[in-house]
Amino acid sequence: MKLLGKIISLIRRRKITEIDLEKVIGKSLKGNILSFDELMALLNSSEERLSKESQLIKLDGKAVFVGDTHGDLDSSRQVFEKFSTEEYTIIFLGDYVDRGKQQLENANFLLAKYLKSNGKVVLLRGNHESPVVNMNYGFMDVLYHTYSSEWPFLFIRYNEIFANLPYAAKVKKLLAVHGGIAEELGDLKQIESLPKKDMIPSNRIAFQILWNDPSDKVEEFADNISRGGDTRYYGKKALERFLHRNKLEGLVRAHEAYPDGFAWLFKGKTSTEGMDHILLSIFTCRYYGIPPTVAVFNGNRMEVVRL
Repeated sequence: MKLLGKIISLIRRRKITEIDLEKVIGKSLKGNILSFDELMALLNSSEERLSKESQLIKLDGKAVFVGDTHGDLDSSRQVFEKFSTEEYTIIFLGDYVDRGKQQLENANFLLAKYLKSNGKVVLLRGNHESPVVNMNYGFMDVLYHTYSSEWPFLFIRYNEIFANLPYAAKVKKLLAVHGGIAEELGDLKQIESLPKKDMIPSNRIAFQILWNDPSDKVEEFADNISRGGDTRYYGKKALERFLHRNKLEGLVRAHEAYPDGFAWLFKGKTSTEGMDHILLSIFTCRYYGIPPTVAVFNGNRMEVVRL
């Protein structure tokens, strides 16, 4: 650990070569692997902007909701080929790294799109945007094999950027998160007040927003045995209460790979055409052997679309 600390300290003091950010963004959009200095330019610029973002992004109008991509650069690209940011705000619901074939390329591509989008690309945080997860499911290994002795610093640096990602987006009367509602979450203002750069995260509400799953077998909250730890299942009654209190009608989330690429849960009335359930779960990574799927909201109607 002392040696690792010394390596990180030395790299932090290293002078970064002046880099043309536009060229770096261009290389990222092509899916190219970046040099250390190029990557630092991308990450530093991303953190500068993300650190100023609210933890709850408030939007109005048309949106495309994208589920877990997990290193699936092809699916991430297809989203932008199929949907224009001039017409839609594209909201990614987290989990950009781990498991997939192009984790670095996917994360860098999405950060580059975010920097170029002028607010039309939203990157929410997922449970894999945390060092306690991505050190075990592939991302740390990718950095190790790609960046030699510089990987420990980059592992921390990426996770510092991930820890600045917002937790939720509100589009009209719909709320989008990665996992779901937390047991102690009653008001949207609690999301807005969540701390930035909470890398684990240690905040219980933030943790459960990233990890919790819906279940039609519970009404309120119950221990989430499949994930363990402090995670919970949340039921229809708990979600209905939360939505009513915050004048919302539905929740869009990711986090689970359903066989069809999506699932509707908790039948209920909404004013959104095509949405007769109050929860839509979406998944966009093809590496799970399921069709990559997104949810398209045109301002009045919700439609599930396969890429």
